[in-house]
Amino acid sequence: MMKQPELGQKILELRQQKGLTQEELVEQCNISVRTIQRIEAGETMPRIYTIKTILSALDRDLDDLQEDTVFEAKVKKAMLINLDEDKDVSYLFTQLHVGWIAGILSMIAFVFELVDDFYFVAEGTYYFGKVFTIILGILSIIFFSVFMRTFILIGNLFKNNFLKIISTLFIIINAILAGYALIDMNYVVMPMEAYGVMYIVFFGVMSMFFGYSLFKLKGLGQLPQASGILQMVLGFMMLTIFLAIVAGPASILAQAINVALILRVYEIIKKQVG
Repeated sequence: MMKQPELGQKILELRQQKGLTQEELVEQCNISVRTIQRIEAGETMPRIYTIKTILSALDRDLDDLQEDTVFEAKVKKAMLINLDEDKDVSYLFTQLHVGWIAGILSMIAFVFELVDDFYFVAEGTYYFGKVFTIILGILSIIFFSVFMRTFILIGNLFKNNFLKIISTLFIIINAILAGYALIDMNYVVMPMEAYGVMYIVFFGVMSMFFGYSLFKLKGLGQLPQASGILQMVLGFMMLTIFLAIVAGPASILAQAINVALILRVYEIIKKQVG
């Protein structure tokens, strides 16, 4: 929770974004003008009940007053996920367009990776050659990261902190697992079977959490719920291990629905602006 005077400055900023005067705000939250003035000036630290009352009148919640730690700020900067939904709407449109395009490119890369992986299991060598596999792997990490980065923005826009957290973890875990596979391409350090099980389990767990976070996403109709249920089912199938051979290719369908979800967000914002 922010301390004064940062708290007062943030409340002032939120009130101005809402387009309210101090007098209009006090009418909605039953607090005296003098109290609002002292809070915004940083002269007094209000009780938590008062803060919640003010934020409710501004259609905000306590999450809007949370400050990132130094570590969190550095991670966001390094991963280019410090997206700000308060910027000009054209910025939001650009991020959403980049997101769904990255989702499609990620699906295409995944299909090539599936072919390469199945061929390696059968023949012990990479179908497209090592150089192509490395380039494909790097591009796949980038596309998936940019795709999931868009859901961090959606979590910001629709006040779904769980979606933001899971999307961030998905980016990190995918980068670690995929990056390791590119380093130990011949599975010298870890047997291919052990790596495969670890990969499937991690993605099964993350898919279930990601599905749940989508299921809880409000304001976008039934599409997030449908996508969330499918994502959770696929995650459960992966955790059974033997059904992973079906869940893997089927995850392309889930990603296609998530691309449609990004486009749905774009349509809603465009209507609101219009």
